[in-house]
Formats: sequence, C-alpha cells, structure tokens
Amino acid sequence: MNTREKILATALRLFNEQGIDVITIRHIAKEMGISHSNIQYYFPNADEIIATIYVNHIEELNELPIFMADETHKPAALKNSIIAVLEHIYQYRFIYIHFVVIARRMPELKKVYAQRFKIRRTQFLQLFEDYRKQGIVRADIPAPVWENLIRSLYIIGDFWISANELTTGLKGKKAVTYYAGLLQDLFYPYLTKKGQQWVA
Repeated sequence: MNTREKILATALRLFNEQGIDVITIRHIAKEMGISHSNIQYYFPNADEIIATIYVNHIEELNELPIFMADETHKPAALKNSIIAVLEHIYQYRFIYIHFVVIARRMPELKKVYAQRFKIRRTQFLQLFEDYRKQGIVRADIPAPVWENLIRSLYIIGDFWISANELTTGLKGKKAVTYYAGLLQDLFYPYLTKKGQQWVA
C-alpha cells in the first residue's frame, strides 16, 4: 500500500469512527505519524479526500457481481446481491451518514450519485423483467409500481445506515443481515407462489 492509499484508508477509518465534522487533515496526519503537509501533497484538503473515497466506493460498487442475468434463477441470488451491496455500504458508512452535507459541499458528487441511480434503475427494470419471465414475480404489476419499488429500495439502501445509528444500533454483520432482510421483504408482495418459495 503506497502513501496515497494509506491516507485514504486512514481517513476512511477515522471518518467512520468520528465523522467528517470532526476529522481534519491534521487528525489524519497525526494518526499516520506524518506531517499534514505530506498529506496535502496528495490531497489539498479533507473534501478532496472525501470525494476520492466516494468515487472509489461507487466504482467498487459498480464492480460487484450483481444483477447478472445468468444468476437470477438461483434461489440465493437476490439475497446474496443485497448482502454484498450492504456490506460494501457498511465499509463506507460515513458517506451515508453525511451524504446530504457532502453533496451540498461537493455538488459534483451529487451528479455521480444521479448517474449511478440511472444505471441501477435500468438494471433493476431488466432484473424484474427476467424475474417475470421466470414466473418469480407477478405479471399484473403496472410499470409505475415497479418504479416506486426501485425508489423504495434506494431510499432504504441509502439511509439504512442513518436509521441504524439512530434506532437499532447494530454493528457489522448483524446490521447488514437485519437490513438485508428488510430490503428482501420489499419484494414479497410482488412475488408469485413460486417466487415466495424462491426467496424463502
């Protein structure tokens, strides 16, 4: 791991532990045992570190092996995909706790977020169509309802970290498992009898 990568890893850990309103470049430098000017050689300010971490996070999310057409017939595919995404989000949880503030400070990241939503929407619609062809979801669901399901999945997916901080207070795998269950249950009203057995 080179210096730049160490800075990002240290910053990620400190932001997760204490938040972006507390941690500065000087805190990161002290934790690493280097001068803050050494960090500024790579990142002029904390916002640049946050932006880089966010972009890295999105790129890694996009590389997760989810929404694969040849996997949709497997009973564990949906659950495994949800868990994989939530595990990754948990690793970058400070972003989701502070994202409104981050987006206001760095509007360009809001654009990255919007682009990701557009891509995921298309993938979800294709996934639902694949499920319909397999008899896993009902064929009588109108298109606007599928759109609303996608929005609901995104709302929970993006804000479960904050909800967990405020209410359930679960840590690590327990948090991921609990909220993955909530997301999976959103699909239940749309499932056929076959689909209900498929996700059981």
